[in-house]
Amino acid sequence: MMRLAFQVYGPHEIVATARNGRQATELAIRHQPDLVVLDLMMPVLNGFEAVPLIREGAPRARIAVLSALDDPDSRRRAEQVGVDLFLVKGTIPREMVRRLNELVLAGAAGARAD
Repeated sequence: MMRLAFQVYGPHEIVATARNGRQATELAIRHQPDLVVLDLMMPVLNGFEAVPLIREGAPRARIAVLSALDDPDSRRRAEQVGVDLFLVKGTIPREMVRRLNELVLAGAAGARAD
């Protein structure tokens, strides 16, 4: 679903996909992407555990989570560990990609300002 949405609505190149949080962390550190999109409920390392590791190893990456967990506690925990954007599963694909594009552009603008 995410891959198809990017192909249809976004100019992004998908450099890697992961099966679990540990693999997502390793791939983010290896590829240093502009954007990492994670599920909060992944095997091995969940999103709450993976985000700080990605922040440390790929500090310029923007991190978005796509989750079925849509409650205040999950949103607060995601913000505390460093998530830049919280998306709920079921978001219309065009809207999801639009919001991810905005996040990437905001990150690029911030990088230029440094």
